[in-house]
Amino acid sequence: MTNSANRLFDAATERILSATWEQYPSTASRLGLHEYDGRLPSISRASLANRAGELKQQLASLDSIDTTALSVRAYYDHRTLTAALHKELLELNELRWHETNPMEMLQHIELSGYIKRDYAPPEQRAASLTQALEGVPGYLSELKAVMSGRLAAPVLEASIEAYTGIAAFYETDLTLPAHNEPTPSVRGEPSLPAHGEPTPSVRGEPVEPQPPTHDDPHRRFEAARASATAAVREFVAHLKALRPYADASFAIGTKRFSALLRYGEMVDLPLEYLLNIGEADLRRNLARLTEIAASIDAGKTPGAVIASVAADHPAADALIAETRDMLEDIRRYLIDNDIVSVPSEVRCRTAPTPSFMRWAFAALDFPGPYERTATETYYYVTPVEDHWSDAEKEQWLTSFNYATLRAVSVHEAYPGHYIHYLHTRSADSIVSRVFGAYSFWEGWAHYAEQMMIEQGYAPEPQNALGQLLEALLRDCRLICAIKMHTQGMTLDEATRFFMDNAFLEALPARQEAMRGTFDPMYLNYTLGKLMILKLRDDYRAAMGDAYSIKRFHDDLLSHGAPPIPLVREMMLGNPDSDIL
Repeated sequence: MTNSANRLFDAATERILSATWEQYPSTASRLGLHEYDGRLPSISRASLANRAGELKQQLASLDSIDTTALSVRAYYDHRTLTAALHKELLELNELRWHETNPMEMLQHIELSGYIKRDYAPPEQRAASLTQALEGVPGYLSELKAVMSGRLAAPVLEASIEAYTGIAAFYETDLTLPAHNEPTPSVRGEPSLPAHGEPTPSVRGEPVEPQPPTHDDPHRRFEAARASATAAVREFVAHLKALRPYADASFAIGTKRFSALLRYGEMVDLPLEYLLNIGEADLRRNLARLTEIAASIDAGKTPGAVIASVAADHPAADALIAETRDMLEDIRRYLIDNDIVSVPSEVRCRTAPTPSFMRWAFAALDFPGPYERTATETYYYVTPVEDHWSDAEKEQWLTSFNYATLRAVSVHEAYPGHYIHYLHTRSADSIVSRVFGAYSFWEGWAHYAEQMMIEQGYAPEPQNALGQLLEALLRDCRLICAIKMHTQGMTLDEATRFFMDNAFLEALPARQEAMRGTFDPMYLNYTLGKLMILKLRDDYRAAMGDAYSIKRFHDDLLSHGAPPIPLVREMMLGNPDSDIL
């Protein structure tokens, strides 16, 4: 419907998105707006203050629109956009991530997108990559200028590790883009592009800078790469120099934690209530895991049963092929059992994780909502390294035991992130795709793990055990996030909590606890899953005989990825119903 309110909102949306991309051009580039390639944002105090003022003006312009006269789609987009702007303003003015959390600022200098996707000719991508590298020293100089001199110790240590990794990526793996050569496809899967070979530099050794020349793109790239690497290493040295002043003050507090939930997820519930729900879910999952472990081997403790399940894994040289076959099996099960629509015959490409991304166990890399050329989606699985000992290889492969690999593949690909992505491509709201909610993206994928077990996929008890281990990990994230940021839980206490309740060894438990210090919203995996489960129950009651699991899933995913409480209103028409 076109009327003055809708026209005002459309114009406001266009202005707001345009201003957002101007402020964060690296984000726009990742989303597929390649006219912003090569640019990094300014994060000077003046720039951030201007952005905060701009956000207030944008919110005022949205507030002036008569929402009662908007179309249904525009009405919900208006609410999504308003919440997103409030969240950014909260982050700039109150959370002040630029001062306290270098991890939040890392994304703008992670430049792998220029070499991962063939969205433009290599020379065009090379020029943009070089330009972006040339902007890295200035960006880090601004970041040092706005950063606080006292950071929380766990956030500081995580930042040192992450920026050291960026420097190693620049030195070792970042090359000039080239046309990606296809490898033979399997099972009708689209060909996998091969990534460029690493440069001959050695990790940890600086690349010798070369004087730039305007008529030699390769030399200009090498000079920019060396300068950017040196700037990142200098920034790491600056972070290390802050160690004597670091403290344990990572907690953001109840008020700001609640505000992040309210604006990011549209969840406005007492934190104690959310904590109680998370603890109840943890108890249920622990009890169920104990029951399933006993059904596998009543003579062993749950921990011993978990260890025996972990020992059943693919061989190192079969990991990628078996994962690809597993995805095909899951995909066929979805179709044969009418669980959710699979909107495309194009498969995600199963491949070894590129060397510059091997900090990840497994990951899905799909294109942004504006991408029109390089639309491939990659399901990366991290293999063993050739130089590892046999014992190290075996330890790594236990993480890819068949039960866990199925759960992870359901989460990342079918029917998790990849199916969600395929549905969002036809969603009629760019706002809901650009400003997708953490709790929807991760909640859906985590929900899919449990839902597939409920729907009878891979009915062996080992697979239910693998799913429950993933659920316990996410339960612990919810509980520790709230307790660390609002109730004084220490890093050591959170580490022990993960060890005791998620069956993690000390090192991964510490890593999980560390993540919670700089990613307080990682509670959204469980929170999103529980909201979807509650929505499914209420949708079934509302639909009666017309209900089917496929109808629910297709309806849910048709909206893109706005906050789940908003989707709940769209699906049930009852804004006052309980979300949990």
